[in-house]
Amino acid sequence: MATEVEKESRRGRDASKKEAAGTPENLIGLENAYLPDAAIYETEDNLFIRLDIPGVEKGQVQIEVDETNTLQMRAKNGFEEPSGIVFREFVVGDYYRSFRLGEEFDKDGIMAKLEDGVLELTVAKKEEVKPKRISINA
Repeated sequence: MATEVEKESRRGRDASKKEAAGTPENLIGLENAYLPDAAIYETEDNLFIRLDIPGVEKGQVQIEVDETNTLQMRAKNGFEEPSGIVFREFVVGDYYRSFRLGEEFDKDGIMAKLEDGVLELTVAKKEEVKPKRISINA
């Protein structure tokens, strides 16, 4: 359910990394990763997760779901830090975000689209949890 995903996203950057499934090797090199802003919304059929990851190209994104239904996104932006930088407000480096998906979501039904620095993940709900529509024949 989206509320479970929302709870996970509210825990913050450090908690999200610590609770990621698998061995600690999964998180090596992510100690200084930036937690991208997320927007999450749900329909009867899908869950949508939008992540703001400017400077990232398609080949620089890794998305996976593990056996505990933890959806993890890792990415590296292509910004080059100029020498002599005096002030910077944008992120240079890695992005990392994880969300714990409920059992009602289909791990094999995830699609990803990256456009203009926004990664949109569409997570399909399992058929058995979708509302059943009943038509009236008479």
